[in-house]
Amino acid sequence: MGVLRGKIVLFIMCLLLSIPVYAEDAGSAPSSSGASVQNDFSEYMNTLQGQIQKNWNPPDFLEKDGHATIMFSINRCGDIISTQIVESSGDEVFDESAMEALRKASPFNHFPANTSRGSLTIKYSFDTSIVKTDNMQEYVKNADKYYNINNHQTALNYINRAIDEVEGDSRSYFLYGKRSRIKRALGDVDGANADMDESKRLKAKYDQKRINASKLIAEMEQTPYSYFYLAHSYEIAGDYEHAIEAIDKAIALTELNNQYKRYRQELTQKSSL
Repeated sequence: MGVLRGKIVLFIMCLLLSIPVYAEDAGSAPSSSGASVQNDFSEYMNTLQGQIQKNWNPPDFLEKDGHATIMFSINRCGDIISTQIVESSGDEVFDESAMEALRKASPFNHFPANTSRGSLTIKYSFDTSIVKTDNMQEYVKNADKYYNINNHQTALNYINRAIDEVEGDSRSYFLYGKRSRIKRALGDVDGANADMDESKRLKAKYDQKRINASKLIAEMEQTPYSYFYLAHSYEIAGDYEHAIEAIDKAIALTELNNQYKRYRQELTQKSSL
């Protein structure tokens, strides 16, 4: 950690990664000692990171690594005074899960008593990996790489290793879809069809587990986001009727519901197809 031009830099690596990239001084008097500022806030930033990490529940249906960066400001009392998505993940549920983590984690602690800072602006990175092991990650990357250059046999060897690594974990249903595509490119139609059937079977199993879990959370928490996530869980399973019911509950729980209303319109359109 170091202090450069009034910025606190903090890097923390973990499996599900949440990193305060920097905290920027706002409205404070100049410090006569950079080391003093660092000592004041090192423990504070560690605690803040822990609060956010504890309250972050990223979506588990992503089929690629997720990343979003949120910039938010807090005052001396630890209250959030502004938030902004500066790097979107491209997935609205992932982005909303990051914002929900901040809402649940706040208010944060009061600033250290011996600092004159008026506020902090923090850029915080939310990252997940779809893979469960380093080996699996490497195997999947190599399978994709060799498939893209039409070396399908080598791609098959790597995707087989990735599947062996997870031993039928239903959360990795997408691997069978990848192997189906590779086998089809190799002319193994029967093998491709069998893998696609297995991918659908595992996905249906995991979809139901997700619905059960997210329904339980929504009933306990009764928050807009929990019903928003439940609606997505139903949508992924193709159950648009229950998805619309869930998003209606999310809309009823918040006045800031334009995003949820747009999502309801999308669900209505999909259900009519």
